[in-house]
Amino acid sequence: MLSKVLRQFSSGHVVCVLANSQKADRVGTELMKNLKKLSGGEIKFIGSGGEGMKGEGLEAFYSTKVFHPKPFVPFRGAVSDEGNLWLWLKINPVTKSYTRPMHEVLKYIKENDLVQKIQNYRPGLILTLDHDILSFKIHRQVAQAYKSTSLIRPKQVHYGRFINRYAPYQLDYLDHVLYTIPIEPRDWNNFKFPSTYIGQSAFEKAYRFLLERNGGDHLLTSNSVKVNRDHFYSETEQYIEAERNTFRKAHNIPDSATVLFFAPGSNSSEVQWTLPILNKTANKFVDHHVKASNGQKTPDDFCVVIPTNESTFKHVNDIVKVQGWRCRTIVLEGDEQKRSAQAGSDLAISHNGDIVTECLVNQLSTVVIQNMRKLEFYFVLAWNRFNNDMNIIADGDLFPEVYEGQCHADKLLLLLNKWYESPAHKFWPLQGFESHIHRMLPMKTREMGMGTHHEYYSPDNLFSNTIWEFLKQVPQRPFAEDQNLFIQNLSPKSA
Repeated sequence: MLSKVLRQFSSGHVVCVLANSQKADRVGTELMKNLKKLSGGEIKFIGSGGEGMKGEGLEAFYSTKVFHPKPFVPFRGAVSDEGNLWLWLKINPVTKSYTRPMHEVLKYIKENDLVQKIQNYRPGLILTLDHDILSFKIHRQVAQAYKSTSLIRPKQVHYGRFINRYAPYQLDYLDHVLYTIPIEPRDWNNFKFPSTYIGQSAFEKAYRFLLERNGGDHLLTSNSVKVNRDHFYSETEQYIEAERNTFRKAHNIPDSATVLFFAPGSNSSEVQWTLPILNKTANKFVDHHVKASNGQKTPDDFCVVIPTNESTFKHVNDIVKVQGWRCRTIVLEGDEQKRSAQAGSDLAISHNGDIVTECLVNQLSTVVIQNMRKLEFYFVLAWNRFNNDMNIIADGDLFPEVYEGQCHADKLLLLLNKWYESPAHKFWPLQGFESHIHRMLPMKTREMGMGTHHEYYSPDNLFSNTIWEFLKQVPQRPFAEDQNLFIQNLSPKSA
């Protein structure tokens, strides 16, 4: 009898991770790697994900390919609440890039009885990544299903961008939230959902890269970084300069050359839209300044670097080869070359994403671009004001965002020329961001005395350790009575 009761507990060796966006696949992949290290490889992962998570051993029920790479979703005010039913309708033309994949997944969950399948694995924790509204609906279904059984409901956790949209009633189906953008709830004085601030992983990785490569190891530990509390850019300038020299020497770029860092996006659809615009912008920029220099400059005084990842390198390379570029163009592959190029560049245009955060670390002012439908573009301005995480954190348009029909070569040329001809305008966004640097990462140790540095957690490390702590709290389910000493002691002994 007791054995039957004990079997109602979850197994701490199974984790259900439901990645509900393409970016969530990268987050989930990193989490799975870290949890394997912490557990000694004893954890089984089920849920949903992309190629990265499947490569780490995920038993996937559905793929992240169904999700739009960068959907429009409002986050400010009451308009973004889960209870705004009109906003999350499948037929809503404003949010369809966000809601249509959600309804497809919900239909799949219903038709395949996915909640029951998850229950059968007895997971010790159910974690959803990104896409808040879909995740809320899944968590509610899971919690409701456990109420109708004798099974002990596992911890239900969500990883998302914001914490400002949660209400007390959601404690019925959600235990904890991990968030990456430090915007406090509207009713912070009355209620804040149980949560942990994770911070901007891209910021920490770019900062760690600079320090590890250029003699800043004294500011690093395995799970934290130290950041100058008053003069971040003054301190990091020496590391950026060292990396700048390394990059330019490796690619035979003279120090006097102007390097344009053009990031076309992280997938083929973004690359297809972005590269023609960047090509025209680069050519106009070079022609304009060669002509304006009265023979003092030539196209050899300019260079374009284009970062790519493993999935886009060939596509970008093929397009660049057939395009006519007025100056030397270098296509780079991988995070290491990308971060080195950021330190070695002078001006940047980047497709909206984490790469903007990395540029911020390297004192590289960036124009943010993104393709949107006209309706989405209007509501971004009306509801969100900003779309890039850095501008959202700063609550200001420090890095210019150029979207939809406004994104053409003449507009981008105007912005680049302003920075090129007036360095004061180039560094103004960075000066504005310096006051927000200490909100990028979760605080570990605040320096209150004569010291010069605060210490901050590594977001990936804090994320995985938080999940691991939840897993360690899971009561372990016995798998057989003969393995349970308590049951054996209760059994009558033969004379």
